[in-house]
Amino acid sequence: MSTLQNSYGNFLSSALPFFQQMPAIVTPNGTMLKPGGRVAAYVRSTGAQDGDDFFANSGMLVTTLNAGLARCRSGHNDIVYVLPGHTESLTSADFFTSLVAGTQIIGVGRPGASNNPTLTWSAVAATFLLDVADVTLMGLNLVMGGPDNVTAPITVTGAGCSIVGCDINMGTSSALECAKAVIVSTGANNTVIAGNKFYNSGGAVCTAAVDIAAAVSRTTIVGNDFDIEAAGATDGAILISAVASTQGRIVRNIVRNRRASAAVCVRIVDAASDGIIAENMFCTNADITVVGGTISASAATNHIWRALQNFGHDENVGTALVGGIGTGSIE
Repeated sequence: MSTLQNSYGNFLSSALPFFQQMPAIVTPNGTMLKPGGRVAAYVRSTGAQDGDDFFANSGMLVTTLNAGLARCRSGHNDIVYVLPGHTESLTSADFFTSLVAGTQIIGVGRPGASNNPTLTWSAVAATFLLDVADVTLMGLNLVMGGPDNVTAPITVTGAGCSIVGCDINMGTSSALECAKAVIVSTGANNTVIAGNKFYNSGGAVCTAAVDIAAAVSRTTIVGNDFDIEAAGATDGAILISAVASTQGRIVRNIVRNRRASAAVCVRIVDAASDGIIAENMFCTNADITVVGGTISASAATNHIWRALQNFGHDENVGTALVGGIGTGSIE
């Protein structure tokens, strides 16, 4: 960064110029936007700070995410940057009422770091509804275990939504603090859940981290790290509920269920759903066998899911699992 007061790159100077290019726009700070998109706001609960650059002091900085979302235009892929040090509590259902289609909510920092932008669910009924299309949540700390039994912190009903690269804390004490972190529900076709870390600790349990809970198509759960303790003997990190979801993909995740004698990482309870479960690494506290595998298909009839090259732990000779299935069967 230049130390000359009037040079570009110095926070005391004027803004960098905009350059129109095809097929995207280069903004100051080097952000690439789709045509028509723009940075709508920066969000930080502590407001402006000494040394902030031009944009933070130009009226674009707001102190709540709702205020930032209110500046976005529906369907234009506008970005709201949530800055390091931002903290905000969700206290009611559908807390972010200003959300519009196409909004990209991007955390600035390292997910999991103490100064990374953090949203905390502080009421049992508090929810973040992704109820419009093409919304992206990226790079945030999401703390869902404030009170006990937060039932449905994030419910997705908009098509084409993504939750990417977030640190998702489902509770650190007591029993059931967060029942299910993300519920993919009616209308949420083409949902992507990628590169997140889901976890609980300190005695907290859950019934699932992600639940495909409606007849949606093409849900992709890829590259996530699940380290959870499930509440029930048949609960796992990923649940496909009693609905006819189709063309799902559960691929290349690391899934650990710490429940004592746990034998389930992925649970399927609907015979009409279908998809592929491939190249995942499964780990439980029970020795894994093909009979009691980590993919539990528990409906009365055969499933149409296919399991390909999934691996279980091999801490003891002969207990490694390759593509094992529990009760029921997968065709």
